[in-house]
Amino acid sequence: MQPGIPGTQGPVSYSAGVEGAAGADQRGYVHVAHRGAPGPGSAELLAPWLQRGLTDGGAVVLACAPGLRGPLLDRLGTEGVHVVDPDELGGRAPDAIAGHTSLVDRLTVGGTRLHLVTDSARTALGTPAWLQTEALLNHVLADRALVHYCVVDPDHLGADTERALSCHPWTLTAEGVLPNPGRRDPAEVLRSLWSAPAPDPLEATPPTLEVEDVGSVRQLRRALSESLADGPLDPDDAEDLVLAIDEVVANAAEHGVPPVDVRLWVTEQRVLCAVADRGQGFDEPLAGYGPAHGTDLSVGGMGLWLARRAVDRMTTAPLADGDGCVVRLVVDPRRDV
Repeated sequence: MQPGIPGTQGPVSYSAGVEGAAGADQRGYVHVAHRGAPGPGSAELLAPWLQRGLTDGGAVVLACAPGLRGPLLDRLGTEGVHVVDPDELGGRAPDAIAGHTSLVDRLTVGGTRLHLVTDSARTALGTPAWLQTEALLNHVLADRALVHYCVVDPDHLGADTERALSCHPWTLTAEGVLPNPGRRDPAEVLRSLWSAPAPDPLEATPPTLEVEDVGSVRQLRRALSESLADGPLDPDDAEDLVLAIDEVVANAAEHGVPPVDVRLWVTEQRVLCAVADRGQGFDEPLAGYGPAHGTDLSVGGMGLWLARRAVDRMTTAPLADGDGCVVRLVVDPRRDV
């Protein structure tokens, strides 16, 4: 079957199909899910689309598992095809997004489209971190000339499969590229991942450090550093976490309602910091995944971005008594979340 978008009359070219998915008046990001295993079967379905992308002058990037990459290379050859280590596009969401952005900007030449293939095996930091990235890419890469095919493996994701599919506005099946009726807005997906009304179990135990009504930020930083010194984080990660906490405390002091309280738990399994104030908190799940003012770092606006890059999870929730907000920052030293 000739790839195309339903509703077109007769066979259509690859570019026409892609532009139909992207929208008639723009050549932005097209995020397509294929439900299947990252192996020969998925390669057989993907190959005609990728080949037409090459024919139309675009490039293909394979950042996927060997079981999918090998069959695709057999079908496509190597001309115009780049093989990238999937780890370059993984990690914490801000780092993964930076990796995707850098890749697209580096390999997109002269207005041509890039065609990227990834799969759902990139979950070394846990499925929620990967889902966070998949949702955010729709927002961050909206104006990039990229068609991104993501093979979503139900055997790997289990109960998270439907949520993974919901991050993709389009699906690839034997029928072609179809609108995904289960697609959800990126902000909605992020709220479902990081809304954490219940306290972390660690919060039922005595904290390693507790500072009520923070006065001196300098003293807080010193106390945090001392509490983390004998913990599981290496010195660089510990310093990054201190800076992240500092940014969140500064944000609470500026935009929240005092007092600002800080509690820290340090265990071998994870490090948790809870920063609480009596304000309403914020509901901006898309904020903080890049400097607020783009590449001009001299004008500030980096706090939330720096904080997100330093931790594995950052969540906001109402305080248990309903009178205030708590921001929780978590680092998982063993990266086995």
